[in-house]
Amino acid sequence: MFQTVPAALKDSARLRGLKCVLSQKTIDRSIGEHLKTRYCKRIDNQQLVWLIVGMGLFPRKKYRQIFRLFAAPWLLTPSSTTITMARKRLAASVIEKLCDAVVNFLALSPIKHPFAFYKGLRLVGIDGTLLDCPDTDANREAFGRPSNQTSHGAFPKARVVTLCELGTRVLWRSIIGTYHQSEQTLTHSLLKHLTPKMLLLADRHFGVAPIIYPLLQKQVPFLIRCKKGQVFEVEKVLADGSYLSTIYLGKNDRKLRRVGKTIRVIRYTHRDPNRPGCGEVHVLLTSLLDAEKYPAVEQIELYHVRWEEEIAFSEWKVALGETKMLRSQSPAMVRQEIWGKLLSHYILRLLIFRAAEVAEVEPIGISFTGALDVLMARLPDVKKSRVKSKQWLRNLINEIAEEKMPPRTNRINPRKIKKRSKARPTKHDSDRLPPKPSGPFRDHVQISI
Repeated sequence: MFQTVPAALKDSARLRGLKCVLSQKTIDRSIGEHLKTRYCKRIDNQQLVWLIVGMGLFPRKKYRQIFRLFAAPWLLTPSSTTITMARKRLAASVIEKLCDAVVNFLALSPIKHPFAFYKGLRLVGIDGTLLDCPDTDANREAFGRPSNQTSHGAFPKARVVTLCELGTRVLWRSIIGTYHQSEQTLTHSLLKHLTPKMLLLADRHFGVAPIIYPLLQKQVPFLIRCKKGQVFEVEKVLADGSYLSTIYLGKNDRKLRRVGKTIRVIRYTHRDPNRPGCGEVHVLLTSLLDAEKYPAVEQIELYHVRWEEEIAFSEWKVALGETKMLRSQSPAMVRQEIWGKLLSHYILRLLIFRAAEVAEVEPIGISFTGALDVLMARLPDVKKSRVKSKQWLRNLINEIAEEKMPPRTNRINPRKIKKRSKARPTKHDSDRLPPKPSGPFRDHVQISI
């Protein structure tokens, strides 16, 4: 039998600091039944959960290094193989359940946090992103990879579609799919989380009838861009220049004069030659039909708030992930790692939200990378005393509050990239498992004149 050691004696200063933000009681309350069975003799279950979260905070560090960061110095460090086997025994659904229980909206009400609402409706965005996975046979089969007429992509890709609280950039509810599952397909699993008290903002990939119809049935307000080639006949022109039209679920429903659903269409462009997209036509669809209460110009400007989710993805993948691919070699552990990364992002966003209240600015006005640097610098300073730990957290939040950014300027750069250089030849599947050399190099040296 293994002797039970109090958690306070097993934690390092860094882990005590993270527990000040996300308490162990919250974790135990969320997945307590899964922590009763020990998954590994060398690693405590609580340590294992925190190690998975730590993989998101410390993407460059190896398993053993992360364990040393979180464990007391006198604890023996298990091997990487031991940690891997422990992760395999812990189902990804456990971390998913923890993520769903812990990650919540941070803005409380339109009165207290008006930046997260529009006329009483909570601003929620939906979008998807792709994550590179290690090139193993299991990941290839489970997630798939891009391809074209000549070759396949370099790595398997997991697709993550997320509902985001735009005012705080919290990645609230997510679903993990494969590369071949479209964002529209995965979106249907997230619609159940939406309520009539939310306003959904989305890009043109989501401006299709199979997504809009369920939103109308659930009476969820939305503001979604669609492709400008879609046909919406003008049925009634409103005072602000927008018009009412009908959207149909089937292709031939319009011709067959079947019943559709009424929506409001806002077609617009801009005339500033110094701004990207001058003269291009954009089309927004919305269920907010009252032009007097919801003017078209307000809707057009409000749509750009959707970009906060793109910035949240950048925080999650670039600032936290350092643009590196995931490290897990199997599909189950890939999903487990993604849920852990979402939890680590939420910890940072929670600290930034509290710091924004101290600084009396919006959460998007606090630098994410600045907050991350402050957290990494101050984590080793946490004391064992509960009183001193609380004081450490207050000092941490006050220091993050100083990481204010200047007001955002107008966007001036077009969405273009520089030409990629190809200094080396492309690696194909035939190069993936090269034959092993036969013997030492010096045994095969042949000197010539």
